[in-house]
Amino acid sequence: MTGNSNSQANSSQGNAAKPTSQESPRKDALVPSLRSGVARWVLTGILALLAAATVYLGDYLGLLEVPELHGYDLLVARQKKETPPPEIVYVDFDEETVQRYNAFPIPRALLGDVLQKISSGKPAVIGLDVILDLKREQEHAGADDKQLASIIADAGNVILVSEYGFDQFSLREPLPEFADGALDVGFGDVPTDADGSARRMLLKMATSKYKGFSFPVVVARAFSDRHLLPGANGRILFGTAEIPLATVSPASAWIHLHPSAPVLAISVQEVLSKGFDPAVFRGKIVMIGQTSELGKDLFVTPVTEAGVEIKEQGSSKPRTRLSGTEVHAAAVAMLLNGEFLKRLGPLPQWCAGVALAFLVIALGFRSKWYVALGMYLVLAAAIFGVAVVMFGHHIWIPFLSLEACIVLALPAGLGYRSVEERREKKLMEAERRQIMGLFERYVSADVAAEIWKRRDEIVLGGEERVATILFSDIRGFTAMTAGVPSHEVLAWLNRYLTAMAEVIKENRGFLNKFIGDGIMVVFGAPLTEGAREDACRATRCAIEMLARMDKWNANLPAGQPEMKIGIGIHSGTVTAGNVGSPDRLEYSVIGEAVNLASRLEALTKDFKTPIVISPATWEFIRDEFTTVSLGEAQVRGFTSAIPLYSVQKESTVEVHS
Repeated sequence: MTGNSNSQANSSQGNAAKPTSQESPRKDALVPSLRSGVARWVLTGILALLAAATVYLGDYLGLLEVPELHGYDLLVARQKKETPPPEIVYVDFDEETVQRYNAFPIPRALLGDVLQKISSGKPAVIGLDVILDLKREQEHAGADDKQLASIIADAGNVILVSEYGFDQFSLREPLPEFADGALDVGFGDVPTDADGSARRMLLKMATSKYKGFSFPVVVARAFSDRHLLPGANGRILFGTAEIPLATVSPASAWIHLHPSAPVLAISVQEVLSKGFDPAVFRGKIVMIGQTSELGKDLFVTPVTEAGVEIKEQGSSKPRTRLSGTEVHAAAVAMLLNGEFLKRLGPLPQWCAGVALAFLVIALGFRSKWYVALGMYLVLAAAIFGVAVVMFGHHIWIPFLSLEACIVLALPAGLGYRSVEERREKKLMEAERRQIMGLFERYVSADVAAEIWKRRDEIVLGGEERVATILFSDIRGFTAMTAGVPSHEVLAWLNRYLTAMAEVIKENRGFLNKFIGDGIMVVFGAPLTEGAREDACRATRCAIEMLARMDKWNANLPAGQPEMKIGIGIHSGTVTAGNVGSPDRLEYSVIGEAVNLASRLEALTKDFKTPIVISPATWEFIRDEFTTVSLGEAQVRGFTSAIPLYSVQKESTVEVHS
């Protein structure tokens, strides 16, 4: 090993790489990239709007009405069970009562006995949900009607029911003898939704046929002394509380039902039994109705859809439907406690649908399909969870339309991702063709693959970096080819260059260019493995190039002269990037370091050694190779002499990759 050099390396040896004033094409692509990103978000928004618009068109056409109503039932079923309101009691003409007393139609005398027993308990209000619109033709019917009318008048707090009938039935009102003694009359029609279930209460009716308030409103008004009043902008108030409307004409409101029996029910048999104490009715609302199948006043409701088995005192059989009177009782309880249920408005619903669709499309576009699917399921569960919580706070979110938005958005997002992936694949293939067109003919296949893999490290517009440059040239090439036909010279030269290219590629060098019989190789651009490792690879490549020439000369045909090459190696700062015109570009390196490497190759003739190494390269390789000092030499273009080195061909020191 030689000692340290007694002079400094030339000025081309680089410090840390600094960017040149040339701007990188990748930086130039920043604005188009930003535009592309904005365009993607805009398209995501458009797809979200289309998904939400499709859902709300279906909602407008009524396609989602029944599913949303079933969703309403599902929300009811998920609410916590509550005890029936203590201020309301339901007295029921159930099946067992009807069978025992042969009570269909309900005898007026039996109804009078029930009213009298209830009235003795001093209730606040009695709501009689039995229409007294027809005179009976049985014997003593007149006396029974007269007695019932007297009991109603004596009680002074009985509210009777009428039936508006809408377009299905004619108007039915209680007979004057009963209505005159009653506290009030309210119509008892129970509206049903598109699926036949009862979820709403009517508030009032104002037509040429009938004007009045509904049975629940009249009962609640009599008990609380609060009245149904018109509010601003078509609103309706009960007392001071605004009632959110389900429909405007006729005015109706959603009943805030709970997954439990809506009212404490007592069988008429129990009320008429000798041991029954009517004091349980004191100060309460008592509503009288019938759950007998013969009465045909039974309704499917969210309560019964939730699977609640309803039993009442004095009866052993559970029921799967509620009577109209129990629906009225639930409506009365809602009016009294102010738990009015408000449906989320169309504008917030629309905005939420668009936002959720946008989120799902963005997830579908920017995530793996299974990640997007998993997030979709989480989001779907979250939507339902929020709907359940908000329902408990008296706000009904029709969540199925929101679920439908994300159901449509998921394939839209995944489809958009597929289209974008194809587009990006084409762009990437074009970029790969561009980059590989610059490099793949001059580097090994594995290096070409690595260049593509690490393409973000390559700045094609030009950047400064430390690299090791190798120049080689055939000694006496002009004299060797004198008098030889040009086609033979070309074939011979191509075989030589092919052999050298193989060695260069094996050592992961970048064969930058052929210069006649000369070769320029770069180690450290476009990719670097570190300045030290780049220099070691260049040195190893030079040694193997000489070894390949020895093998070449050993197998020469008779009469063909032996060939010798000279190699110069220097490490320093270069500017690497595209060189040429827009129509014809090549990736290359320029700078003082390149010039020095070329001049070192020329000095191999003067020093009569095949390899000349600069002090900068020697600093990198001296611990890995056996080197020899050549002394100092004056190199054209440099003001002071430079110490030069060579490396022994037989060096067997490993180059660590």
